[in-house]
Amino acid sequence: MKAQFGTLVSLLGLAACASSGASRPASSGNFARWSGNFRSTNSASSAMLAPAMPNRGTGTISLTALGGIPAQTRIELMISGATPSVQLGWAVFGGDCGSPAPIVAGQNQFPPISVSSSGDGHVQADIAFALDPRSSYHANVYFGARANDMNDVMMCANLTPQ
Repeated sequence: MKAQFGTLVSLLGLAACASSGASRPASSGNFARWSGNFRSTNSASSAMLAPAMPNRGTGTISLTALGGIPAQTRIELMISGATPSVQLGWAVFGGDCGSPAPIVAGQNQFPPISVSSSGDGHVQADIAFALDPRSSYHANVYFGARANDMNDVMMCANLTPQ
């Protein structure tokens, strides 16, 4: 009797894991990918903070839903043409570029981009948030190391679901 009870408990545990989705890979229907291309912004503050040459920074960003509880998203961000040898802040927000929509996760969750001496930067991070395919989102890269002022936005990318 005890052996049958133990088998029953084990089977129920396996069924619960299988139905929860926690053990399913992201490609089993819960997969979502977003991407965008950064473009320079033309804010008044940006002109004052930027070098004498206009900002010609470019870049790409991709976000991939990893699933889990809480939901995790892997972000790959690459930029070029930035001021060499600095750290730049960045973050993902609701809405389109320029909108004052809220940030999707805590500001400290977005690690700074370390820009090389050639002006290229790359960051990869797994951050706890999920994007709703019925909403719009954008990513900003800032002139400074913190993502805290709309007037300090160097580049913006509208994100598109794939």
